[in-house]
Amino acid sequence: MKTVSAEKYHVLFEQSQDANLIIENTEITACNQAAIEMFGYKSKTALIKVHPSNLSPAHQPDGQDSFAKAEKMMGLALKNGSTRFEWYHKKANGEIFPAEVLLTAISHKEGNRSIHVVLHDITARKQLEKARQKEKEMLSIILESTPHGITLIDNQDNYLYVNPYFTEITGYTIKDIPTKEEWFKKAYPDKNYRQKVLNAWSNDRGHKGLEKNREFKIRSKDGQSKYIEFRTAFLKDQKISVLTDITKNKKMWEELKESKKRLKSILSVTPNPIVIYGRQGKPDYVNPAFVNMFGWTLDELKGKRIPFVPEDQQKITSERLKELLDSGGKVQFETKRLTKHGRCIDVIVSTSCIKDLKGKISNLVVILTDITDQKIVKQQLKTLNRKLEHEATHDSLTGAPNRRAIMEKLDSELSRAKRMGSGLSIGLCDIDHFKYVNDKYGHQVGDDVLCCFVKTVKSILRPYDHVGRYGGEEFLLIVPESAESVKEVVFERIRSKIANGKMLTRSGDVNITISIGIADADLNKNDTVDSLIAAADLALYKAKNSGRNQLAFSP
Repeated sequence: MKTVSAEKYHVLFEQSQDANLIIENTEITACNQAAIEMFGYKSKTALIKVHPSNLSPAHQPDGQDSFAKAEKMMGLALKNGSTRFEWYHKKANGEIFPAEVLLTAISHKEGNRSIHVVLHDITARKQLEKARQKEKEMLSIILESTPHGITLIDNQDNYLYVNPYFTEITGYTIKDIPTKEEWFKKAYPDKNYRQKVLNAWSNDRGHKGLEKNREFKIRSKDGQSKYIEFRTAFLKDQKISVLTDITKNKKMWEELKESKKRLKSILSVTPNPIVIYGRQGKPDYVNPAFVNMFGWTLDELKGKRIPFVPEDQQKITSERLKELLDSGGKVQFETKRLTKHGRCIDVIVSTSCIKDLKGKISNLVVILTDITDQKIVKQQLKTLNRKLEHEATHDSLTGAPNRRAIMEKLDSELSRAKRMGSGLSIGLCDIDHFKYVNDKYGHQVGDDVLCCFVKTVKSILRPYDHVGRYGGEEFLLIVPESAESVKEVVFERIRSKIANGKMLTRSGDVNITISIGIADADLNKNDTVDSLIAAADLALYKAKNSGRNQLAFSP
């Protein structure tokens, strides 16, 4: 009989789908094929040679030393006959995996301690638990962050849960309203109105599984009256209600009462368009807001991809989709989308993944927010700011930098010249006998002359030279990196072009000449903006006294 029992035990030991080991004192003396495969060793001999402590990582997830904890668990098995627990093991390749372990004492004699070890790999179970936890966390995030009040009530009419936004809307926490009865007393203090709500509730709860939309007037905890839209689903053992505060929009809704169908549609929709995509990237669901904004119904889109991504937005959409699928979390970005009728809408796309129990992405949820109006306002504000900035730094008549701006530019160029050790020249330019032009032709023609003068000067200056209106008919010319020959050529070319050309005005061509006083920055004498302007002003005075229509240089 003993031989038969031993043979049966041997068969069970060898053919078990779970890993089986025999540990005697501190050595593995026997193992089955399942153990060899579980730990990834090449043979029974290779596994038996391994010290039991090498089949575990240095520490368990709780931080305890694996060897010390294993000794403790084996001690319990020897004392109690057996013990069962979860343990993290290590394969031959170093991979860590979880297992359920059953230790059964065979012999606990001093010096001959024998333990039968049965290990069941629970990796799949752990992954499933993790996936469920992720789904639970995702649901919690949705419930905690959704801009709607959420309540959960059991069949005994006890409140199981209210989310933060419910408390924000009503003021009540779950402690304030532990039961439906408490809620009704506080939210509907008028008995007649309360009875009306109770009748509606009783009627709706008879249609389990169907969502019911109702609008009621409640009293919040602070005494305010609020209009709330309730969307309630009566399930087998629970009731879920979604509350939306519609107080601010009540006036608008009342104006639409003549259209009951339209009113119900407005009350029932989520404001943002929502699309849920399946595994193949095709829509499984679009909400009414999507249909309203983009024009496509789900029937039109069945089995197709939504053709609303403009060509120039396909790259960013693909990049963000890849980022979403790689992270398995959430992605938000700004882009454009096309409606069925070709209208381009600026939107913010907020998309997140829904995963199945195995942790694989099963659906994508996309919420779109129309920001077209905000973009238009933002662009208009940007344009206005640019205009104001330009007007603050430019002469409104000629479009050239005004006195403050050209002086700031001179200060910047002087600092750069000192820093780089490069030359810098300025020219203070005055239109000769400009008063005569105004007196003879009128101020409008004089304005035309100033504008034409600036245009002519800009056509001659190098890209890095500058001209600005210094005041009246005086203009400041800045010529950076000016060697002696370059300086004279630039200023003389301007003088000559003006003298030999004509200023185009509304009254015809007008001839003018200019005088230019030129000053060079002396980097060794620590010139300042004021000293440069003063030197150029003296040179201009010299040019005018010498007959005008000429250049004059400061000493």
